[in-house]
Amino acid sequence: MEKKEPLNMTLKTAAVFISLAGIVTLLLFFKSFLQPLIVALLLWFIIIEVRSFLSRLKVKGRSLPKFILTLVSTLIVFFIFYLSIDIVVTNIEKLAANFDHYSKNIIASLEQLKGLLGIENLGDNIQEQKQAIVKSAANAAASLASFIGSMLMVLFYVIFILLEEANFKKKIEKMYHLSEGNNLQRTWKSIHALMHDYMSIKMLTSFITGLLSFFVLLFLGIELPALWAFIIFILNFIPSIGSIIATAFPVLFSYVQYADIKQTVSVFIGILAIQVLVGNVLEPKLMGNKLNLSPLVVIIGLVFWGFIWGVMGMLLSVPIMASLMIVFSQFRGTRRLAIFLSQNGEIDSLVPEENEDSIE
Repeated sequence: MEKKEPLNMTLKTAAVFISLAGIVTLLLFFKSFLQPLIVALLLWFIIIEVRSFLSRLKVKGRSLPKFILTLVSTLIVFFIFYLSIDIVVTNIEKLAANFDHYSKNIIASLEQLKGLLGIENLGDNIQEQKQAIVKSAANAAASLASFIGSMLMVLFYVIFILLEEANFKKKIEKMYHLSEGNNLQRTWKSIHALMHDYMSIKMLTSFITGLLSFFVLLFLGIELPALWAFIIFILNFIPSIGSIIATAFPVLFSYVQYADIKQTVSVFIGILAIQVLVGNVLEPKLMGNKLNLSPLVVIIGLVFWGFIWGVMGMLLSVPIMASLMIVFSQFRGTRRLAIFLSQNGEIDSLVPEENEDSIE
């Protein structure tokens, strides 16, 4: 009898590792299918949030029909999405058009450093690599075109999710005989509330960061300020390292544009001041401790989901980890995992009142 407990623990541990390996393999194998679906679900969530906001607007004391609200919300979200892609494409074209000017500045700067580095003919080496750089730019443009093409699939997903939305609740109720107090509904409401708070606050703070950065770059005479502001807006969704990478882009470009260290320092101080003000002062006040995720778990999740799904995984790592914590907290068998994922071990607000271990 004494040997059974260690044996059972070993079997459970082995089963966990095998399950994790299987999940990672499936996530990697179905990456091309899951990524557009995840983007579609994210856009769908944004659409229903916009629809919820528009439903507060009254026409002659009455709200517009849900169909009209959904249609208007979808058009607004996709127009903003299209506008964002158009800004990126237009600015990349400008970047390509001025490539010769930027490459000359890079060569001039490296020539100044060649004595310190002890490497001769750096300028000639860069000229030799120019074709390779142009080829890489062409590959990047092809990747962008492929991404835009995949957005058509995302559009179809969003349309059919919206069409199916009305039947979701009915189907789940029939599948599990749900009441309003059931675990699954409570879990969904908790995830929805968390996503609402996180996405709304993160979008607001990222937008403010991008907008302020745009004006700073415009004031300092940095070219393509809209592109760098958009990149800052997107990368600020990536925890910890996102703001660092977002700051690096315009700072490095400012040196490429002017080859002037004073101008580069000015850009660095301006963008860094905005990142610190919004990221360390404004965002914590708005966000508070709503996520309650351990900083270590945030970093591990960032690395893991970045490995699985690249940039898309990094952008979604925090909502995914927070959602997993909520799901794990609903069942006694996985509650310890929820405590481990949390920042302070306090998950009482997430635990259901009744002692249910599974959905009945």
